[in-house]
Amino acid sequence: MSDTPIRLESFGITHVGYVRSNNEDVFGTLDDKQFYILADGMGGHKAGEVASSHALQSMCESVHTMDQHCSIEDACQLIRKAIAGANAKVFNAAQQHPDYAGMGTTLCCFLVVDGSLIYGHVGDSRLYRFRNDLEQLTIDHCLAEGDLPTRKRNVITRAIGNLPTILPDLGVIPIHPNDVYMLCSDGLSDYVKEAKIAKILSSGLPLQEIGNKLIEAALDKGGKDNITLLLVKVLTGF
Repeated sequence: MSDTPIRLESFGITHVGYVRSNNEDVFGTLDDKQFYILADGMGGHKAGEVASSHALQSMCESVHTMDQHCSIEDACQLIRKAIAGANAKVFNAAQQHPDYAGMGTTLCCFLVVDGSLIYGHVGDSRLYRFRNDLEQLTIDHCLAEGDLPTRKRNVITRAIGNLPTILPDLGVIPIHPNDVYMLCSDGLSDYVKEAKIAKILSSGLPLQEIGNKLIEAALDKGGKDNITLLLVKVLTGF
């Protein structure tokens, strides 16, 4: 592993939207660990907020223990164990508090280690990469609208906290200078077409302006859900 960490720039933003009264989305960054995470909670009586907050806190606590010189293999194991720990925390809280019964959350996160991005995810929050064009790196854990006879909205098939154990998807990819990675909740991806997202990401604007424009694009579609995104740009010079 290189002793010189790759330089990254990040910007995160969340908006409750125009319809919901509370925001069940959360995001977090541990810049010293080059760790980035987003979660979108679900459940009644504001339990979604509890689930996503518990998962984020648990993940950040686990990543704080990461050795500065860990290998890519070690980082993969860390992410896998951290997601298992977050799942246990949310599941146990749901068992102990009647108001939280059935709560859960999506989770999508990544670490940058030794020139590679190691990501893990559960649910339908997404990780995208913009490198000349837009590519979705994660596969949603849900039944798509067309798979449902009643034509209802996407149904999550895998979430943090719904079962005692969880199987996350993990991936490892090399990163390049000027790559932009985006974690987002379905409040963005369900309402803004990928062509529009790609156009905004290709603008060359500062990350904060890009983030604001993406939020505006989702709000222009009605703001029917909470909208959250976390942008991370790989800076040149490595």
